[in-house]
Amino acid sequence: MRIVRALPLLLPAFVSAPLPGAPPASFTAQGLWDSWPSARVSPLNPWALKRTALDTTLESLAKEHPGLFSVVEEGRSGEGRRLAVLSLGTGPTKVFLWSQMHGDEPTATSALVDLLSYLGKSREGLATQRLLSKLTIYLLPMLNPDGAERTTRRNAQGIDVNRDALRRETPEGRFLKAVRDRFQPSVGYNLHNLSPLTVAGPGGDQVALAFLSVAYDEALTENEGRQTTKRLAVFLRDFLAPWAAGKLARYDADYTPRAFGDAMTRWGTATLLIETGGWNGPDEAGALVRLNFVALLGSLQALADGSLSALDPKMYEAIPVLLREGIFDVVIREATVLNGAGLPPYAADVAVNRPILFGGTGPRMRPGVVELGDLTTFRGKDEIDAKGKLLVPAPPGGDEGWAKTLARLKEKRLVDDAGNLLLAPDQLSAEVKGWMPGKQLLFPGYSGDLLLLAPAGEGKWKLERRISVVR
Repeated sequence: MRIVRALPLLLPAFVSAPLPGAPPASFTAQGLWDSWPSARVSPLNPWALKRTALDTTLESLAKEHPGLFSVVEEGRSGEGRRLAVLSLGTGPTKVFLWSQMHGDEPTATSALVDLLSYLGKSREGLATQRLLSKLTIYLLPMLNPDGAERTTRRNAQGIDVNRDALRRETPEGRFLKAVRDRFQPSVGYNLHNLSPLTVAGPGGDQVALAFLSVAYDEALTENEGRQTTKRLAVFLRDFLAPWAAGKLARYDADYTPRAFGDAMTRWGTATLLIETGGWNGPDEAGALVRLNFVALLGSLQALADGSLSALDPKMYEAIPVLLREGIFDVVIREATVLNGAGLPPYAADVAVNRPILFGGTGPRMRPGVVELGDLTTFRGKDEIDAKGKLLVPAPPGGDEGWAKTLARLKEKRLVDDAGNLLLAPDQLSAEVKGWMPGKQLLFPGYSGDLLLLAPAGEGKWKLERRISVVR
């Protein structure tokens, strides 16, 4: 069913209050970066934006900025949740952006509602007017609301919607294809999240965004559409450099006929894949939404003003290829490990990955201890220097369990009044074996806490810190 209608006002409780003043009508990188806080209507936590909250946010924006956009296509997910395509602008170049076909990949969805807010606030400015006179923009902010409701990758059928372009057994896949066929956009943006544990080339930084000029055949043929998406990737590498230099990568993928990005390009909508990775530091989620906001608006402006034509698509190959190996959440360096098996102590680096809401695929997404040994060629988002210190699996029971262990050792005269352990590493190894039930060894797959013990004088060890593996 196709509907064009205005949306009534309903304001979600979590929508952040904009700062005083409208954002300037500037599509420079710095102008967009500076404008995002006042344009932001997305939640602090992108995973909080479920279908109902998204509708409420869009209704609020429609009321605040009447006539900015309309709903031009509606459908339903497998469980009956609303799918809606918004249209804004009147230009001859048609662009289609779709997000969250994987339900646990919400960053770009938040960026899209902030984009709408910005264009509404700046619509009287010449820059926004020119953009909307050159482009007609179609937005599908949430393709898989059933997966989003559960924070899972797949839809209610258990199918990965992004692998349903050939058979189209999913209602979401059929809807996406129908929208493309109806509006015939020349350029598409396929918006995703990827593992935050990827790097931009060998020895590179953690990837914040990765781009792919999506192929449409096995030969990876380059037509005008693919040249456009390669230029878009080159543009974004340079446009985002003030904040993300070294953190931008090329997503290396072969032609996959059943994937929607490949199919869209094959059907005539040249598609740029944008994958959001990680951003180590405070407010990771907000920083990544902001980066997407700048990337989307900046690249739309480049499509509108024709400036892409000055870029060499061959420069696409100079963007470093994303690597899925090379980085962990935490690396504990050069620890003396007592793994709980009663073995003699040995030196090793220990890598830990934290749990995240994004499910993704592959073994790297499992939290806990994921690697152990010589990790010289790997890096951690955070690193702990453990040289000269002992790393042991903690007794079960948290701080209370450790206190009971100390009391038991004190009865054996193995702890002094200051709480220091009076044990040589070999002796301590035997004690650690005794307090680890069920042979829970410090191996890859271990998910208990770790204790880092530092020297406290000749033959003494003190607890320096407890490292929570799964927090």
